[in-house]
Amino acid sequence: MRKIFFLTTLLLMIFTATAFAEENTEQNDEPYVYTSEDFKFTITCPIKPVAVVQNPWQEPERRGEMLVFANEGFNIQYAYLIQVNAFDNAAVPDFNKADKKTIDEYLENLKDNGGFGSADLVSISPKNKGVYAVTAETIEVRNNETGEVEGEFVADRRDIYTFFRSEAGRCIAIQLLSVNLDKEFVGTYNHSVRSFKDNAEVKKSDKKDKKDKKEKKQKDKKEKSDKK
Repeated sequence: MRKIFFLTTLLLMIFTATAFAEENTEQNDEPYVYTSEDFKFTITCPIKPVAVVQNPWQEPERRGEMLVFANEGFNIQYAYLIQVNAFDNAAVPDFNKADKKTIDEYLENLKDNGGFGSADLVSISPKNKGVYAVTAETIEVRNNETGEVEGEFVADRRDIYTFFRSEAGRCIAIQLLSVNLDKEFVGTYNHSVRSFKDNAEVKKSDKKDKKDKKEKKQKDKKEKSDKK
């Protein structure tokens, strides 16, 4: 959830890919359904990406792709950054089951310590909730040893992140990188988030747990009905 700093090699990869794409300037503005075979997901995009960059992070343990839709040389103007192992499952509350106090405390911590100006619980689908967060306009710089605020800097742009667990149980983050938070960009991004489909296989143990829980729920319901 920290601000992303791109490596020189990453920029060269993007520049090479987009420079080639610029030779073919005909671009269909219809939504494009992108499927990642390597990271097992499908998402509806505003247009076909001009470049796809795998694992565009400094941390090697982070996994996912950046889908670039527009750029000027090294400057990324419009892109989605999708991570499939975005957060520690054990450290983050279940957005669908946790109590309101637990979730509120988590959201407040994101704003206090995560560099976000806002963080809200939202519905990704009728059965799945997630967190929708926008990075802050100004970010405090704290002393690592004392924790005291030593100053602040104004961000050159604001990004949107959506965090949620997929049906397959993976911890997903989808980030909007854009030159501004224009309503059109944001609306299209929100649609893309709702279209996200995890193509990873659900573990057999997870399927069994869900089946056992369903059977237990039905059994408890029957017992209550019999007692009446």
